[in-house]
Amino acid sequence: MPKFLLLLLLTVSGCLHAQISISGTIVSRADQAPLTGAYVYPLSAPGKVTTTDLDGRFSLELSEPDSVLVSFLGFKSFARLVTASDTAILWPLQPTDAASMDAITVRAKKIPNGELASTRISQMDIYLNPAANADPLLAVNTLPAATNVDETANVSLRGSPSEATGVYLNDVPIRSAVRLDQSNGVGQFSIFGQIPLADVRIYASAPPVNYSQTSAGAVALYTARDLPTTTNYGISLNLAGAGLSHSRPLGPKSGIRAFVNVANLDAFRALNRKGLPELKASNGFDAAVQFVHNFSEKSSFQLFYLGFQERFTFTTQSPYYEGDFEQRKPRHLAIANWQLERNDWAWSFNQAMDWENGQYRFGNSITEPRRLSGHAAVHGTYNKSGFKLKTGASTNVFADRVRGSFPLSDYAISPEDPSQTYYVKTDHQLVEAYAYGQLRLGEKWLVGAGLKSLYGFSTEEIQYTAQASLKYRAGKWHRFNLGGGRFAQFLSPGPQVREWQWLELRQLALEYTYERRFWTLEAALFDKQERYELSTDLRVSGAESRVTFDNKSLRAWASLAMVRSRSEAAGVPSRRDLPFLARAQVQKSFEGNVSLGLAASWRRGTYFLPVIGQMPIPGREGWQSPVFAAADDGTRYPNYRRIDLSASKIFPLGEGQLILYLSVNNLLNTENIRSYGYDATFENRSEEVFSRRIVFVGGVYNWE
Repeated sequence: MPKFLLLLLLTVSGCLHAQISISGTIVSRADQAPLTGAYVYPLSAPGKVTTTDLDGRFSLELSEPDSVLVSFLGFKSFARLVTASDTAILWPLQPTDAASMDAITVRAKKIPNGELASTRISQMDIYLNPAANADPLLAVNTLPAATNVDETANVSLRGSPSEATGVYLNDVPIRSAVRLDQSNGVGQFSIFGQIPLADVRIYASAPPVNYSQTSAGAVALYTARDLPTTTNYGISLNLAGAGLSHSRPLGPKSGIRAFVNVANLDAFRALNRKGLPELKASNGFDAAVQFVHNFSEKSSFQLFYLGFQERFTFTTQSPYYEGDFEQRKPRHLAIANWQLERNDWAWSFNQAMDWENGQYRFGNSITEPRRLSGHAAVHGTYNKSGFKLKTGASTNVFADRVRGSFPLSDYAISPEDPSQTYYVKTDHQLVEAYAYGQLRLGEKWLVGAGLKSLYGFSTEEIQYTAQASLKYRAGKWHRFNLGGGRFAQFLSPGPQVREWQWLELRQLALEYTYERRFWTLEAALFDKQERYELSTDLRVSGAESRVTFDNKSLRAWASLAMVRSRSEAAGVPSRRDLPFLARAQVQKSFEGNVSLGLAASWRRGTYFLPVIGQMPIPGREGWQSPVFAAADDGTRYPNYRRIDLSASKIFPLGEGQLILYLSVNNLLNTENIRSYGYDATFENRSEEVFSRRIVFVGGVYNWE
């Protein structure tokens, strides 16, 4: 017996010290897609790290039983004890909770049949976009359908003004979706830059009738509705500031996600003095909280709050005065969503309140807007095999109070010059009701039609929207989508629309998609009539195309768009008249979780009216006022060219992962002319350019 026990002990000891070989595949739990570049390593020896290949496969040798950790950007890390060899491991990773401050990238994909959206952007795709700076709306502005002619987050789709493109968070319209903005509504970044998003959908034409306050297109953003299953932490540090994030379950039916961010651009300014010489100071504070509660499997509630306070100062110059433009704006946004399923119906009840109190100051001009926007809506969706019905109603309330002072003349604008105070009170209420039906005809055809009525209490007018769409799948790889109709919108003032007014927009768009293996070809033709109540009516038409190659480790695409935007009466080009707009991007993933990205854009310069003469200003010696060319005798700025670069590296670190990133906007430091500036004589002209080379670096660490 002792010999038997000794032999048994020796056998067990030998087994415990035998080499353990494991191999398998790492996939996403959401769609079972293989994850390329995931880290796999033993916790006792992090240096023995391996990464998954293009098919998500890995192999690893262990000297003894150990816990193996798997880590991948945007997914929850997890560890599992391995005690024996296994060559058929399948480990699915759960997408990370939305509270983590993971960088977001944009990998645009067509939405399958059954949806009207042209493009969907996942949360795993905005960060690697070299031109997006981790901002979802800046990422949207890199798509072929985007026709924004500046470098801001204001979204213009297929030649229409940004005011005609609705932006939504959790199905609630956001009146102003930008920050670091000016009194005219032009904003450098969106308010969503620090908000982790679960989904972004872009409707480049014919937005669905259930979206309120839109006509040309829509960008719909959604936060995660699922409950946090684990406790997560995140910390970020970059040239613009620092942030903390946290998520955790609150019992079996509730959970919370939150982040706080403190912004200070001193370090950013120090590194980019030549790139942003006008910026003198900028700081801010923002925080968000999301509470999720599941009453049952078919009923859930979500409350989201975002608040921020921002200030910035930059030097600006007019012909008659040079000084500081100062902006200060606190803002509070709260959104409540309740979802309920009953039999074949799915209901959602949405409420929102948006309040801001800004102050803008330049010379003797002061603008202090206080805006309160409210939204309430109920939406119902009926789903049966092959048929879908959507119906609902909403109301929007706008209460604007604007006070300040303005110069008594265009040239007397210094702080010492006299000014006139003013106070403007504006109240509007809009009610909308809609119905939309969608019917599948066999496996290849999908037809839809919708109708919406709109009533403005202040204008006492009834308007309507009528929409129709037809989708056809020709074989395995070809898809066609024809959509359009008449769309009505009560426009709020913004960068290109100065007064509240009705817009009637008629549009038709034909889209084509070809997908096979690694290749995707997209093309579109569109035509619009934009009829404004108080502005110049426009006729807009154009075409766009894009070719994409994507084999997981390498993604490259090139696009070309052409937009003709002219006044209907005289054929005068608008600023969005672009004879050509070319874009290209390359994103490459290397072993060791290293990613590089390169983006390029090239477009025709925008149309403007040059100064052709001067007229003396009485009482101001040497000062003159400009005489501009006739509307149909304008010219164009030089063509716009820009190249952006991004790089990132992911490191496994303890129970989490560290992400380091670098972005360089306008890599070649091209001086793209935004406008021309003049002195008080209007005889000496200078060039005012868009952003010069800008360098941005930072890091994010997430752990459980």
